[in-house]
Amino acid sequence: MNKLGYLYFLSSIKKLGAWRIRNILDHYDTPEKFFAVEERQYRNVEGIDLQITSSIADAIYRRKEIEDEFEKLIETLEKKEIKICSIFDDEYPENLKTISSSPVILYFKGRLSRDDRYSLGIVGTRVPTEYGKHTCEKLTNEVCALKIPVISGFARGIDTIAHKTSLRCGNLTYAVFGCGVDIVYPAENRKLYNEIIENGAVISEFPPGTKPDKMNFPRRNRIISGISLGTVVIESSIGGGAVLTAEMALEQNKEVFAVPGYIHSRQSEGTNELIKKGQAKLITGVDDIVSELERKLAPLLSGQQTLPLQNSRVNITKEERFVFEVIKREPIHIDDISDLAGRPVQECLVHLLSLEFKFLVRQMPGKFFSRN
Repeated sequence: MNKLGYLYFLSSIKKLGAWRIRNILDHYDTPEKFFAVEERQYRNVEGIDLQITSSIADAIYRRKEIEDEFEKLIETLEKKEIKICSIFDDEYPENLKTISSSPVILYFKGRLSRDDRYSLGIVGTRVPTEYGKHTCEKLTNEVCALKIPVISGFARGIDTIAHKTSLRCGNLTYAVFGCGVDIVYPAENRKLYNEIIENGAVISEFPPGTKPDKMNFPRRNRIISGISLGTVVIESSIGGGAVLTAEMALEQNKEVFAVPGYIHSRQSEGTNELIKKGQAKLITGVDDIVSELERKLAPLLSGQQTLPLQNSRVNITKEERFVFEVIKREPIHIDDISDLAGRPVQECLVHLLSLEFKFLVRQMPGKFFSRN
């Protein structure tokens, strides 16, 4: 078997789990070295006891059977146009490699990008309020304006809105599945599924054909937070899947952000609780996220340059140009715009509204503005 085959072999041992497999790789560097040692040496690896050793020995006894399964899997992947990568491959998401329970194999359709190292997870309830829907769309738009990839779980509600908004902005998005990537769940998202494959990827640690069982989704959630620099929660009940994703992000030493909600809304109980306990940073816009992740996002944001206005096909007036020229990528307050442009605040607001309609600037909370 090749390296991928050995990793599949380890993954097929149900009692082993991702954490122990990572411990094996940390201890022996490669799966080939592990299988070359004597059985009594298995217990040199943290987390492997007599019971797990017995499971490994049983799998080795069934080696031919597992090798045949792997060959059939490769045939299925080719037939269904599903790609596979291992933790040793360059295309494997960089951030995901750093968590202790990262899956050693990923299945995906679409394309993986090195830019996913700058991504944000955006998750939330399957039954959002109108406030939640609007907030998710607005915040995702702001994230996409900075070309930050969006990771979510393809579920109904907030996840779907985050994916759709990202695609509408022409931004990279990944959907992480709790089933095989050949199964569209929920089924009504078939069109979205195809669009994500064209503009990003659908990803899973589960082989094709795996049904969307309830027990799979916590494992999916750790991948969402694992790929991302930080996780944003937009509406979630206490104990909801989005809160569980946030808790996994905290375990992974990742940043967690939450949008505050109406105190009498069940959909906001989880997000408000995360904020109240200090487990999540309260945010009202993307500037709050960037301020926390500025150092990690710097390589992505520093490469973004607004096209010179003279090269743009958008026509603006002389007065609008005075205002536009003082606005940069970094958010700037209306009072500072007024001072730098040498125009009254009310006059600047009129010009800024016009520039917003022309998609040249965007407004953020607190009367801050930045270039698109």
